[in-house]
Amino acid sequence: MIPLRWWGTVCAVLLLALLLLIVPGLPVPLEVRQTGDVHDLMPGEQRELVGVIDNGGSITRITSQLSAAVSATSDPGCGPQFFVIEGSPLALELAVAPGPEQAAWSGLRIALRPEAASRDACQGVEATIDYTLR
Repeated sequence: MIPLRWWGTVCAVLLLALLLLIVPGLPVPLEVRQTGDVHDLMPGEQRELVGVIDNGGSITRITSQLSAAVSATSDPGCGPQFFVIEGSPLALELAVAPGPEQAAWSGLRIALRPEAASRDACQGVEATIDYTLR
């Protein structure tokens, strides 16, 4: 027989276990992946940015906006300030179901600013782009 003082603890543990079975897990952040090629970008040239969104969680998530920014480059002599991403932030109205590649996105374009044309370091530079969903 369980002593009376333990009943509170036993009930609390059972209630917690029941809640963990009923309530879905905490939302897992959505992952934005770029699938288009933006290697060897040259001054005066634009490239379309395209990609997919992965949902590693167990529930459908809604997103309404995708922002993009250049955070680093393959050559420090041609930093992020020489790039522009047109169309950011991009309005999206997507319901992203659980699983990989559940939504596709497009509508952003990356380009080197005109002042990059005079910099040898900007010839064929590669950019690292950070994406943020809201």
